[in-house]
Amino acid sequence: MKRFHDLDALRAFAMMLGVLLHAALFLLPDPKPDNAVPAWPAYHPYAHDTPTVANPYSYLLLLIHGFRMPLFFMLSGFFTAMLWGKRGPRALAVHRLKRIVVPLVVGMFTIVPTVSLFYPDSPSGFGGWTTAWSRDLYHLWFLLYLLLMAAGFLALVRLGARFQSRLWWLLLPMVLVPQYTMRETFGADVPSGFLPIPDTFLYYALFFLFGAVFHERGTTVRRRWTAALPVALLLFMPGVAFAYPDQIDALSAYVGTGWFQIASAGLQVSFAWLASFGMMGAFRWVAGRQRYWVRYMSDASYWIYLWHLPLIIGGQLLTTDWGMGPHAAFLLTCGATTAVLLATYQIGVRYTFIGTTLNGPRQRRRTQDAA
Repeated sequence: MKRFHDLDALRAFAMMLGVLLHAALFLLPDPKPDNAVPAWPAYHPYAHDTPTVANPYSYLLLLIHGFRMPLFFMLSGFFTAMLWGKRGPRALAVHRLKRIVVPLVVGMFTIVPTVSLFYPDSPSGFGGWTTAWSRDLYHLWFLLYLLLMAAGFLALVRLGARFQSRLWWLLLPMVLVPQYTMRETFGADVPSGFLPIPDTFLYYALFFLFGAVFHERGTTVRRRWTAALPVALLLFMPGVAFAYPDQIDALSAYVGTGWFQIASAGLQVSFAWLASFGMMGAFRWVAGRQRYWVRYMSDASYWIYLWHLPLIIGGQLLTTDWGMGPHAAFLLTCGATTAVLLATYQIGVRYTFIGTTLNGPRQRRRTQDAA
């Protein structure tokens, strides 16, 4: 199959942004401080001493969250349609079984229990540890959503659906519907439990379907799409303001009115689409041809994303105990987590059955190839 080096690298980049996003969470105040259990296991004193509007990490988190997962699901829809078109539905089903179901099931009994141990309400005993997934999937929710979307795609094509009609472009404004119903944050609400949230699932499913349409219509990524990035950035701050109107006196009076909610949803959806298309154009510039290290990071990104959360939380707890400053703690946590997981990927994953399950078989580079 033709390899889209730029889109493959972009998908990996979207996954790697999860490290930055989760590393920033301990520098933000608890969104529900009155709850008996904190929303995040570790908080740096900086999180409570710095007003949210003056906290740069709040903008970093919202900037990443506003487009990362929509972009990821759109690319997943693209590659799903590509695999279906080249190999057929049976091969697609087997591929998704290996790449999604196996990591999800293994993660439910390894990664999820490990993360749950950092929370004060962690279930005790072997039974509670092995059933922690029934309470929260943490960051592995995206595997469950991907599995359901792949199953839905196969059901649609079996029913005769094709993704080449121009009517599929209506998916772009249709995202307004689930966005309008969500209120928790800038962008999509964050799922975590084993049961999908209907409006959040629909939100991401529309991006997934558009990715399939993108492939089936043979749309070519253009470098000039990069021009969408500055437009997206111009919409970012107004979108955040409308998503959190209680922070701005001039907007608080309009909360609850129909036009305000529509405008808020429109700004958020526009940012997600424009940022996604802009990133595709940018990666067409920087990753349009094959590079070994880019391909390597693309392969390693899946392993890094699966296991980064317990290392991130552990690093946050340690750096807080050491009394490190917020910025140094953030950089050290991100860097150390990535370095440890890259090392474990190279030593114990890449050329083993684990790496084959995650990315397919990989062969060691010959000396002349590396030169």
